[in-house]
Amino acid sequence: MKKKIVGVYLAAGSSKRMGTAKQSLEMAEGVRLGGLALLQALHSELHSVVVVVRVGDSLDWLPEEAHMHILLGRCRIEICADAENGMAHSLRTGIQVAEEMGADGILVLLADQPFVDSQMLFRLTNAFNKEAGCDYIASGDKGMPKPPVILGRGMWPAAAALEGDAGARSLLRLPVYRGQIVEEKKQLKFMDIDTVDRYEQAKKIFSHQYM
Repeated sequence: MKKKIVGVYLAAGSSKRMGTAKQSLEMAEGVRLGGLALLQALHSELHSVVVVVRVGDSLDWLPEEAHMHILLGRCRIEICADAENGMAHSLRTGIQVAEEMGADGILVLLADQPFVDSQMLFRLTNAFNKEAGCDYIASGDKGMPKPPVILGRGMWPAAAALEGDAGARSLLRLPVYRGQIVEEKKQLKFMDIDTVDRYEQAKKIFSHQYM
C-alpha cells in the first residue's frame, strides 16, 4: 500500500551569507531559484507539499504553476514565526502540518537546491513505500546521507526537538534509527546556493542545461 508522503519545502532561511533573499534570485529570466525544486516536488508523487516561509516573505518567487496547486489544495504555504532562530524551527512547522494531515512520512527539501529533479524524488518515495520499518530514506552522495531526505513518523519527535540550524542529518547517525541511502550519481543535484560565487556558477550551469 502506498504511504502518504508530504513534502516539507524549507524556504524560510535568512540568506545571511547572500545578503538578499535567496528564493527570489533569478536563475534565468523569469525563473526564480526558490521555484525550481518546488516545481519538481509538485511534479512528483508526493501527496502534497507544505512550503515553509518566514514572516514577511513577498512570495514573488512562487512559480505560476504553484498557485494552481495552492487553489487545488495540494500545495500550502505555512509561515514559521520563529524562522530567524534557524532551520530546525522551519522543520518543526512542517512536521506539525504533516501531523495534522495524517502523513506517514515527510520528504524534506531545501529551496536552495536548484538541481534536484523529480526522478531523484521518485527514487526516494519508491524506496520508502517498499521498505517496511525504515525510519528514513536519504539521498546519498558517495555514501553520505544528504537532503532531500524522507523522515518516517518515528523520527518526527526527535526532529521537532532540534534547535537552531541543526538539520535532520544529525539524527541519521544515531543507531536507534534504521534507514536506507539511495545513491545519486550526479553530484550536481546536491549543489546548494549559499554564496554569491555559487549562485553565479549555478546560473551558468542552469543556462547550459535548461535554457
